[in-house]
Amino acid sequence: MLGKLMKYEWKATWKLLLSANVLIIVMTGLARCMVSLVDQAGRSDFRMVDFVAVMVLLTYVGSMFAVCVGTTIFLIHRFYTSTYGDQGYLLHTLPVDTHHIIIAKVLVSAAWVIINMTFIYMSAIFLLATTSEIFRSMMEGMVDMIEYLGAEKISAFTVIMTLIAFVFSVFAKVLKVGACISLGQLSPNHKLLFSFAWYVGVYVVEQLVQSIYFVITIYFQEQIANSDYWSYDSYFDRQWETALLAGIISCVVYYLLTWYVMSRKLNLD
Repeated sequence: MLGKLMKYEWKATWKLLLSANVLIIVMTGLARCMVSLVDQAGRSDFRMVDFVAVMVLLTYVGSMFAVCVGTTIFLIHRFYTSTYGDQGYLLHTLPVDTHHIIIAKVLVSAAWVIINMTFIYMSAIFLLATTSEIFRSMMEGMVDMIEYLGAEKISAFTVIMTLIAFVFSVFAKVLKVGACISLGQLSPNHKLLFSFAWYVGVYVVEQLVQSIYFVITIYFQEQIANSDYWSYDSYFDRQWETALLAGIISCVVYYLLTWYVMSRKLNLD
């Protein structure tokens, strides 16, 4: 049943979101062509080609922002309407376990977020690669950083676990939105407004916890730095541990909140 739910969710989202990512490819190609055209024309006084290139690059930046924000809004709207909106009546009458509903929506939404971020990052790298000076300076900075840390200190295991921690952070962000929307349904009126209020409240609490963590880290930094346990490579290797632990805890908390409201406090009135 989980596979069927994921298939249905994918079919309901792929047309619009795939079109958005195709737009990224088109705008990247157009922006690259304009940059190459300006480079080939050489430097001189203001020309119409410069004006067109600036307009195209501004449109490129705007389209990247629009795709990112649009994808987020669409996924939020999709979750709300299909779970607590008109479609929710049909969904919750199906002989489907609540866990399967949540997992299917989270996996598909997280997949689209990762796909969207990958397209945007690759687009930026591809466009920067056309400007040799900027790209060369970026590469030199990355090489300097790797040499400072030491290539042997960045193990394959660390890279893999960092990627896993990133995936869990995406899951946590998707589940946080779902949990806030679910908690907003507990209000008899103005459910969307209370969902937004819950999101703001959760964000404030998260920032407070992060601030406390950083304060504690800074406070004990000298003691840790003077101990035998401390070294740059061990510090670098432990970064993914903190991120992964925070991601897992967030996922569990937000998942349980969503499940509790959806299974015990469901009210579609």
